[in-house]
Amino acid sequence: MLAETSSAFAIEDAQFSRSVDIKDGSALSMIDCLAVAFKNSPKIKQKKYQLDIAQSNVGIAKSQYFPVISLGAGFYNENNSDNSYYNSHYRELPTVALSVNKLVWNFGKTTAYIKMEEFYKIGAEYEFMDSLCNTIFDVKLRYYELLRAKALLKVAQENVNLNEKFLTLAKNRDKSDLKTAELNLSAAKINLIESQNNYKNSILDMNNTMYVETKANYTLKDTPTFSSKMNFDSENLKLNDFSSVKFPFNPDNAVELAYQNSPDLNVLISTKQAMEQSLLYIKRTYLPDLNVSAKYGFNNSNYATNNSLQVGVNLTSSVNLMELKHSIKGANAQLNLADNEIDLFKKNLYFEVKKSLNNCDKAQNQIAITKMKVLQADENLKAVENKYKTGELNYVALQDARKDYINSLETYVSNIYDYNIALIKLEMAMHYHLVDIHHKSEHAVHYHSTELIEHINEVLDCDEAEEK
Repeated sequence: MLAETSSAFAIEDAQFSRSVDIKDGSALSMIDCLAVAFKNSPKIKQKKYQLDIAQSNVGIAKSQYFPVISLGAGFYNENNSDNSYYNSHYRELPTVALSVNKLVWNFGKTTAYIKMEEFYKIGAEYEFMDSLCNTIFDVKLRYYELLRAKALLKVAQENVNLNEKFLTLAKNRDKSDLKTAELNLSAAKINLIESQNNYKNSILDMNNTMYVETKANYTLKDTPTFSSKMNFDSENLKLNDFSSVKFPFNPDNAVELAYQNSPDLNVLISTKQAMEQSLLYIKRTYLPDLNVSAKYGFNNSNYATNNSLQVGVNLTSSVNLMELKHSIKGANAQLNLADNEIDLFKKNLYFEVKKSLNNCDKAQNQIAITKMKVLQADENLKAVENKYKTGELNYVALQDARKDYINSLETYVSNIYDYNIALIKLEMAMHYHLVDIHHKSEHAVHYHSTELIEHINEVLDCDEAEEK
């Protein structure tokens, strides 16, 4: 899935937004699963709608500089039943008033307010990107869990096949061998049922992370870092080749790259910047507002008809000094808290990246050894089986060889799974997508945000004309 040309990247990346039909017999790739999850995920939609709200709040903040227009029209009629008074009847028809009030300048208060909302909008954009990344991580995690369950199911079936074979061999030997063979076969069948159930649950987990309710019997395609194919039918066991990932960065720079790419950290930073503008806004609340206004009025009564035009410039201010003092103090404390949260997050991220690198190295180093152990156990099992047939070894030795063989297979599958999970955790910490997704693995998702957002807009129909 790691393409070698930029054109392949363009094709692969465009598949994020294509429609995927899941049906019986479908073989889904990682890209297929991501396309389904991106289309269906309510978590992504939630962050998209929150981003829409943040963008709206910026517009509301900017609207404070927009003029306020007021228009009124009225009718007034008064009848007095006491005719001794000359003004027993009074009427105004009509009364019309039009006024325009415009904020000219309030010494940076509104500017700080606008900047605050813009920083919150930046935070919402990073949260939206984070929801995309989390969806990728969740899908990949469930993807490899399902591949592992599939491989372990094959191992469990091989275990049953071996026990059935050894049961046939034991029929020509002592009765104790036969009873032990039957007992081992029953245990293997129980383990097979458990493996089948784990596989079914893994499919449900995969459906859950894609948010699809389907009963279709589909399979997942293998990846370069995980192959569930094992050839037990040949004379010698064949395991598919495993391809490790070469990091497209210097591990010494991994932490700094994680700082640059982390949407969570960028959210904290943008929130702190918004709080700085909030503090600035609070400090400026005592400054006056400069407004200009113009008003036209027309009055037509039974006594007179007149027009009026009013133009005014107002400079007003009101402040509670004690409230202002404590508001500034509280805002400063919130700013210090934000600084501390950023420092805490960076420290935790540092150790998370370091541990993830260690786990990747450990898992990769173990894979070659466990694969060799599987091949050795396979050769040993065949040799012990031949000696059991000739009577050189007893049934206990045969079963011990089988157990070593099955255990080595399970360990090999678990090690490959552990390696992929270690990669995913490293990707989560660094917000790099090293395998399966991007053609150029040295690019972080952070640098592909535009493409991903465009695809999400396409999937969520964000660019369609709104129906009134």
